[in-house]
Amino acid sequence: MNASAIDQRIAELPVSVDLTEDAVILEVDLAGTGEQIWAHLTDPALLATWSPIVPERPLTEVGPVLARETQEADPVAADVLATAGGHALSHRWGDDVLEWLVDEARLTLMMKLAAPQYAPTYLAGWQVCLGVLDARLVGLDQERIVGHDALEHGWTQLRDRYAQELDLPDQPEV
Repeated sequence: MNASAIDQRIAELPVSVDLTEDAVILEVDLAGTGEQIWAHLTDPALLATWSPIVPERPLTEVGPVLARETQEADPVAADVLATAGGHALSHRWGDDVLEWLVDEARLTLMMKLAAPQYAPTYLAGWQVCLGVLDARLVGLDQERIVGHDALEHGWTQLRDRYAQELDLPDQPEV
């Protein structure tokens, strides 16, 4: 998939966000089925095609697990806290807790952030990653876009938009 096509898919992804007292919530409608989305949330080989979270084991059983963005990166705790029958997953990501809910093709991500002021940064990163996931779910051969590579695919504009939308203007430089 060429850069302009994935950039357009990322920018046009049907995303809604909300900031609560203790979490930021992102909802997105994706291509594919609930089963396909669930597999992409829990299977390390599939996560490695779109997500910055690549665990050492499937995220289907409660218990400790480490994840890395790349093979050479330091491991981060991604302990599975709860899972429910192929549609709900709660796990750590370092100091944060991510809760995923799959309802058919709708994916909801609730992030309980240790530093909630950085919610726009995380939202922008997840929107880039979810754009890649959406492309892969329709069968496009799109490479994973994580870390600094996201800067080339609209991440800064997304972060700034979310900062304005959530009234969190002071965002860190990358």
